Amino acid sequence: MPTTLRIALLAGLLALLSNLAVIGFIYLRTHDDAVATVHRQVIEQGKVLADVYRSGGDEALDDAIADTMTYADPQTVIALLNPDRSEIKGNLESLRPPLAAGPEGYHTALVRLRGQTTPREAALVVNRLPTGQWLISGRIAGEGFAIRDTLERSLFIAVLVAGLLGLLCGIVTAHYVGTRISSIARVANRISPRDLSQRIPVSRSGDAFDLLATQINAMLDRISGLMEELRMLTDSLAHDLRSPVSRLRSAAHAAAEASDPAEQEELLGSVIRQADALMRILTAVLEISRSESLTGRKQFNWFDVGELAAELAEMYDPLADERGANLEYDRPARPVPLFGHRQLLAQAVSNLVENAIRYGSTGGEIRVHVEPGDRQIRVEVGDRGPGIPANRRDEARRRFGRLDSSRSDEGAGLGLALAEAIAHLHDGKLKLADNGPGLLTILELPVHAARAV
Repeated sequence: MPTTLRIALLAGLLALLSNLAVIGFIYLRTHDDAVATVHRQVIEQGKVLADVYRSGGDEALDDAIADTMTYADPQTVIALLNPDRSEIKGNLESLRPPLAAGPEGYHTALVRLRGQTTPREAALVVNRLPTGQWLISGRIAGEGFAIRDTLERSLFIAVLVAGLLGLLCGIVTAHYVGTRISSIARVANRISPRDLSQRIPVSRSGDAFDLLATQINAMLDRISGLMEELRMLTDSLAHDLRSPVSRLRSAAHAAAEASDPAEQEELLGSVIRQADALMRILTAVLEISRSESLTGRKQFNWFDVGELAAELAEMYDPLADERGANLEYDRPARPVPLFGHRQLLAQAVSNLVENAIRYGSTGGEIRVHVEPGDRQIRVEVGDRGPGIPANRRDEARRRFGRLDSSRSDEGAGLGLALAEAIAHLHDGKLKLADNGPGLLTILELPVHAARAV
């Protein structure tokens, strides 16, 4: 069954059920009100006649029956019967079914009054007098139940009309839903791996379809961005690997043709160094991909960030001295626990310290600082070098992002990209700020409980 037809039938059924509920509610309330009104009137009338008999006896009751027949509503039922149910006084011609000489109180029955040709439904009160006679009073209930009878006769028509209107509403709703879904499907069919420029039109009505269209368009924007980033990464990787591969090939070729053992040994050492540099580039790219895909979270454990930073500062202090810089570490006053990947976080901080030594050692001061907090931990590495202009910091974060050719000899431009990917793995951020002068790199890592893996 087509989806549009199912939606139409479902909407029609819901409309029918809602209309039936409304009709049933009106019927019950009308019926109950009509019955309650007639019941109250009949009970009061029976009490009045019983009081007249108790206070005045047979003579007063005879006068009350005569007055009722003369002045009361023509729909009023009044009768005084012998114990054998033969009428003494009143306007009752027949009673079906005949009331047994047992129960007193409120009853409903078909009665025919004098002058009427057909019996009608009546609400009656039966009282037995001390003389053994039966006093019957009440009212014809037909007028009180007129609305109920009208609703009962009109119920079938109302149900039919409700069903047709519900089906019509369902068809209109299904057409609207089908039109909106078809517009989304048409755009989806035009999307291909080579063309991600298609977008779903948004009517700005604020309905669920607009929300869906907005989400799909945002998803397409993200996919387009990822495709563009993948293209740039592929181009950058091919470009940046070309130089070390070419140098590796040249060194291997020269080593193969060298006749002097000392020269050949030196050339083979160059081959090994070029191969190591190539391996470092590929390892960094692999770690970035793993960090961005969050696969490293299975190796999360608790560790002290302050202790980790102290180990790295001690390890890089000789290198900083060799470059003419003084590496200072501000040890926090208390342990700084973090649930994360210790090895990857050590790699991220190492990259930041290496960048500071490589590009900021001319300033003579490099500072490593760990700042604990209730919600996040900040790991800062600052230098007094030339820094990075604010308008070029996004470029420095990109993979293989190098701001000048002088840096290409010593690195592949993956240090900040890897640090940012590792921060993302920990739900954190990498920030670049001005150190006045120099560059201040900040790893902001949120404090959270252990993850379930």
